[in-house]
Amino acid sequence: MDAVEVRYSHFSGYRFPPHVHDTWSVGLIDAGCTVFRMDGQQRIVHAGQVVVIPPGAAHDCNPREGSWTYRMLYVPDSLMQRMADDISGSSTQRVGGLAVGFDEPVIGDARVFAAFSGFQRLVEHGADPLPRRTAMTEAFSRLLVGYADVRDARPDAANDSEHAAVRAVRAYLAENHAEKVTLDDLARVGGLSPYHLLRIFRAETGLTPHQWQVQLRLNRAKTLLSKGASIADTAAAAGFTDQSHFSRTFRTYTGATPGLYRMARSAA
Repeated sequence: MDAVEVRYSHFSGYRFPPHVHDTWSVGLIDAGCTVFRMDGQQRIVHAGQVVVIPPGAAHDCNPREGSWTYRMLYVPDSLMQRMADDISGSSTQRVGGLAVGFDEPVIGDARVFAAFSGFQRLVEHGADPLPRRTAMTEAFSRLLVGYADVRDARPDAANDSEHAAVRAVRAYLAENHAEKVTLDDLARVGGLSPYHLLRIFRAETGLTPHQWQVQLRLNRAKTLLSKGASIADTAAAAGFTDQSHFSRTFRTYTGATPGLYRMARSAA
């Protein structure tokens, strides 16, 4: 609904590497206890808590022991902004340089958890648009009013050139995600030495340029699979060496095989 993707997961003994999403990620922990790492900080998250991860933030979330069960809602940034605008009665896009932010990504609020849980179940069971829209508005209203703030997203003038270099490299990778690029190529795009670029790119994104490119390839693969493309065609179009390499990488970062993801999206 409104491009919100819903995922239900139960894992035992499986661990995710650090990764990013191109959407907001709202996680509901149903059972178990997990270690959540983001922005150089580690937090312990328990059942009944909500985790909010902004787009492009490198993170990983894995149980300390045993199994865990959770649900994820992936929300496009444009939708998050639009809901924030509706709630505040203003337009952050008109102001310019402002963005939704959360000082604390782990939220222990039973009402927020219940609101998102109710919305997720309505989506899962194919409820009519009106109750789904109502539940979505209520859930995000509780989250945004209770825990979000509006920040100036513009870079400091002193660091503007480094931010601009990272932005240029990210744009180049987005346009050439399926291509074989070198660190020297990216350094020329950013106008920096390879070492300098690697250092500031990792500091700003939490990932190396190669890891960032892998995320872009996976995002492209998800889009193609959701449209019904074959696994072999998807692997080639997204820039993976072969179907086997694609399947291993997809499973590593999503916990699901490309076939399972394709089937779930086709059934949605």
